[in-house]
Amino acid sequence: MRKFKTLAAAFLAGSGVAFAGGYLTNTNQYSAFLRNPARLATFELDGVFSNPAGMAWLGEGWHLGFNWQNAAQTRTITSTFAPFAGQIDQLGNPVRTFKGETSAPFVPSVAAAYQKGPWTVTFHFGITGGGGKATFNSGLPMFEAPVAMLPAMLGAAGVQADAYKAEMYMSGRQFVYGAQAGLTYKVFENRGDLKQGLAVHLGARMNFASNRYEGYLRNISARINGTMVPLSPYFKEQSEVYTGKAIQAAAAAQQYTILAAETTDPVLKAQYAAAAQQYQAGAQQATEAAQTFAAYSQKTAGMELDCDQKGWGIAPILGLDYRIGNLNLAARYEFKTSLNIENKTKVNTTGVAAFANGVNTPNDIPAILAFGAQYSITPKWRAMAGWNCYFDKQAGMSGDKQKLLAKNTMEITAGMEYDVLDRLTVSAGMQRTDYGTTDAFQSDLSFSCDSYLVALGVKVKVTEKCSVDAGYMWNYYSDYTKPSDNYNGTGLPGTDVYSRTNKVFGLGVAYHF
Repeated sequence: MRKFKTLAAAFLAGSGVAFAGGYLTNTNQYSAFLRNPARLATFELDGVFSNPAGMAWLGEGWHLGFNWQNAAQTRTITSTFAPFAGQIDQLGNPVRTFKGETSAPFVPSVAAAYQKGPWTVTFHFGITGGGGKATFNSGLPMFEAPVAMLPAMLGAAGVQADAYKAEMYMSGRQFVYGAQAGLTYKVFENRGDLKQGLAVHLGARMNFASNRYEGYLRNISARINGTMVPLSPYFKEQSEVYTGKAIQAAAAAQQYTILAAETTDPVLKAQYAAAAQQYQAGAQQATEAAQTFAAYSQKTAGMELDCDQKGWGIAPILGLDYRIGNLNLAARYEFKTSLNIENKTKVNTTGVAAFANGVNTPNDIPAILAFGAQYSITPKWRAMAGWNCYFDKQAGMSGDKQKLLAKNTMEITAGMEYDVLDRLTVSAGMQRTDYGTTDAFQSDLSFSCDSYLVALGVKVKVTEKCSVDAGYMWNYYSDYTKPSDNYNGTGLPGTDVYSRTNKVFGLGVAYHF
C-alpha cells in the first residue's frame, strides 16, 4: 500500500509533448521545417532559429515572418500484468491499454531580421519546448498496478474479493516560450577568385517554462461477496469493528487481572491470570488490526494533485556560416539553459513533499551542437543535410534522472528542394532521432521513442517580396518495450510497451521590404 503514496512522485517527471527534437527542445519552429527538416544551413528567414549566422545573406532591409502549426499526438501504453485481469470492466484480461492524446491547435512563431551593411539583427519568438497538453483519461499503469493488488491484499486479510475498480485521471501541460535575439556580422563576401563568404553570430535565448499537472486517484472499490464495495469506508468500518473488539478484550483482561489478584485459590489464580494474558494478547491483535485497517482506509481514500510550475533561464548562442561556390556550411552551438521550476501548488493530497508549494525542481534545457550543409546541384535543385547533438546527460532533471540515460540524443536530417516554377518550390525531407533512453529512464509519464520523421510541402512566391510556406510532417516511432520483474513496485512481473504517433501541419508567410 505504500505505493499509493510514492507513485505520485512521478508527476514531477513531466509529460513532455515536444513534437520534433530533444526531450525539451522543439526544432520544428517554422512551416519550412515541416516541408524539409534539413534547415541547419538555410539562407531563408527561418534560419533566425536554425542558422542565425546564415542570415548575413538575406539582403538589405527588413524581413518579417509569421508561422502557425497544428499538431496532434497520441501516446499509448499497452501493459501486461496478471492482476489487471481483476479489473471489473475486463475480467480475465491481463492486458490494459492506456491512451493519452495531445492537442496543440495553435503553435505560433515569429521571425524578424534587419540587415544594414555587414550587420544583421535577428529575432525569434516561439514555443521552443512542449507546446501541448497530454491527457490520460483512464489514468496510467503506475496508478492502476497498486490498485490491482487490492483483491490479493484483501484475501490475505481474510476478505474474499475477486475484482477491483478505480477512477484515475492524469493531465500534463508543458510550454517553454523562447525569445531569441542576436547579431550577425558578415566577415567577408566574394573574396578572391571564388564566390565565398564568412559570417558569425552571437545571440541569446530567454526561455520561460510554464507547466501544469493535474491528476487524481479516487473511488477505489473491490467486489466483495458479489458486490462492489468502496474500500476507504469499508476499511474504516473494519477499523472501528476491531477497535471495539480491542476495547472489549482489554476490559476483559483487566477484569481477569483483578480477579486473579483477589482470589487466594492457587488454581483459580492461575486460571484467571491465563485468561487475562489471553485477552491482553487478543486486545493487542485487535488494536494492530484496527490500526492496519485505518491505514488502509486512509490510503485507499485516493489522492489529488493540482500543481503549476514556473521558471526561466538564458542560453547564449554562437553561430558560424561559410559559403564557397555552390556549397554552404553552417554550425551552431547553444549553451545549456540552467533552469529551475518552482511549484505553485493549489492541492496536494499525495503525501509527497516534493509537490509542496514553493519547492524548486531542476529542468535544464540541454546544450545543442548543430552542423548543416546545403549544396546547389543546379540553380533550381538543392540538397541539404544536418546533424544535431543534444547534451542531455549534462542537463539537470528532476531527481538527477539524466544520469539514467545511456547517451546523448543524436539526430540527422536530409532533404531536397526543387524549383518547379520561378514562383513554386516543392520539397521533402527526413529526420532520424536516436535517444539514449534506458528502462530506468522511461516512465509512464515521460517516455521517448526513437523515430523517423518524414516531411513534404511547398513554397509559393506570391510576389517578389512575399512568400508562403505550407508543410506537413509525420513521425514513425519505434515501440519501446520495458519488462520488469517488480512491476511498479508490486513484486510481480509485468511489461509495458510504449508507442507514439505525431502529425503536424503548418502555414507560414514571410515578407521582405
